[in-house]
Amino acid sequence: MFCISVSYKKTPLEIRQRFAFTPEEQTAFLAGLVKKGKITGGVIVSTCNRSEFYFTGISCIIEEMEEALSDWKGISGEEIKNYCLHYQGKQAVRHLFRVVCGLDSMVLGEDEILHQVKEAYLNADRTGFTNGEMNIIFQGAFNCAKLSKSETKLSNTPVSIGTLTANAVEEYLREQAAGDGQADTPGKVLVIGATGKMGSIVVKDLLAKGIAVVGTSRRRHKEEGLFFVKEGGPEWVDFENRYEAVPMVKAVVSVTASPHYTLTREAFVEAAKGEPCLLVDLGVPRDIDRNLKYAEGVTLLDIDHFKTLSVENNAVKLGEMEKVEGILNECLEEIMKKLYLRDFQQKMADRFEEPWFQKMIYYLREVLDSEQLIKVFERICEQEGFAGDIGERDGVFSIYG
Repeated sequence: MFCISVSYKKTPLEIRQRFAFTPEEQTAFLAGLVKKGKITGGVIVSTCNRSEFYFTGISCIIEEMEEALSDWKGISGEEIKNYCLHYQGKQAVRHLFRVVCGLDSMVLGEDEILHQVKEAYLNADRTGFTNGEMNIIFQGAFNCAKLSKSETKLSNTPVSIGTLTANAVEEYLREQAAGDGQADTPGKVLVIGATGKMGSIVVKDLLAKGIAVVGTSRRRHKEEGLFFVKEGGPEWVDFENRYEAVPMVKAVVSVTASPHYTLTREAFVEAAKGEPCLLVDLGVPRDIDRNLKYAEGVTLLDIDHFKTLSVENNAVKLGEMEKVEGILNECLEEIMKKLYLRDFQQKMADRFEEPWFQKMIYYLREVLDSEQLIKVFERICEQEGFAGDIGERDGVFSIYG
């Protein structure tokens, strides 16, 4: 298997966008290549952070795939060479495993990429563009991701300040609701600056947790809230009317670049009327009057609290990443052995009819690592007269090499 990768690691967004493929484009592009005999199978993963092309075929296929990409997307060959990363054989398999486990993601350990790769694989499988080799590799990758998520804390240790904020708000609301005997009604959250980058992350995370949100938007930026307009989205109030929303909520998150306070002590205390409220200040410079931390019923957290938590969680993630790497290496070994054995067994089908030979090969599979195993297979093939055939079978590039 081969892989051509364009990702956030090396390529700016404006270039990545030019490599993007819709599901319909994926089907048409792969169909044309298969029909021309350029590839024997392919899966295209296309997200905002990456476009990756996994495919099988003859050993010179990378150059032909680059030409096909250039023709299809109108991207020069020079740009493709500058921005694309190439993987082949075991390196391509390892890269796929790292991608689905979230080790190659901008947010370490994210889950979304696994779902995106699964969707791409299923789309290719439904349209007949996968084959035996690709099925073994992709199914092995998904199993590896499942193990890494069930046996480590990599995916459920957030480091994003927006996500950490949403988690802190959820915990506070749950405690307040339990104390009031209303566990099923956690209350609403006011997000000041909901249409900004960080504010939108907080809003989305809160909505995903089933928490009702009231968002502020200034009149001149009102259209920026349209991306939230759907069933189950936030309510909206003008920024100037923010204090009117305070009695409706149990928590307030403020995240703006405003040069002045979004909440002052006197105005907030008058609006809140002594009711308990969590205030989260993510603004730089500060959004919320510091004197509010002395107000009755107020719990005030600022961005430094979440930065410290983010650093601590990142240290945990790095430790968990080592565990995931260990799981990945074990899974990779098993898949490589399976692929090597599959190819070897097809070449040596007659010898596998002899029980002693079959027993010996399966014993070697258990006691040798994948690199040792392929060397033994190559030596046996040479002795059996297959010298020069290692690496190709019926014009299809095998995993050897």
